[in-house]
Amino acid sequence: MDDESGPYPRAGVSEVIGFLEILDDESGKIDAYKLGRNINHHLEQLLSVLDTARILGLVEYEAGDVFFTPKGRHFIRSDQEERKKIIAATLAELPVFRELLSFLATCEEHATGIEYLDELIARDLTGEEAQNIKNAILNWGRFAELIWVDSDEREIHLEEKEDET
Repeated sequence: MDDESGPYPRAGVSEVIGFLEILDDESGKIDAYKLGRNINHHLEQLLSVLDTARILGLVEYEAGDVFFTPKGRHFIRSDQEERKKIIAATLAELPVFRELLSFLATCEEHATGIEYLDELIARDLTGEEAQNIKNAILNWGRFAELIWVDSDEREIHLEEKEDET
């Protein structure tokens, strides 16, 4: 499911965290077929969740089994602030986030129109899939506190870190 420009998250934060909690309840390993029955998702939804968790380095799958990576096990056992740090570091390595964050860092007021993200994604995708991926990217970026979105102005802003003095 990776595209030429790199992998795109396709599922949202709550879907992936919910899946990871189920995986944790199953001692960190589950048969994908059993997982599908447990969470009652359509196959396409389930694949989006699994692939997003894999892209983020939280799980792997092999021979029909899904299991935690060490990073995934650390993530699920961490508090909310640590989870945000883990995801922020991971997102910064994904090509679409690297390009978005780099561009925002050079923009006046560290902001750009949402259309910039549309253009990034449109290189590889169009239509409903592009919209779903854009929503997932914005969702994960907000969760990790890398960006914030002004929906009224349709702008993406680089999240400014507060000085810790």
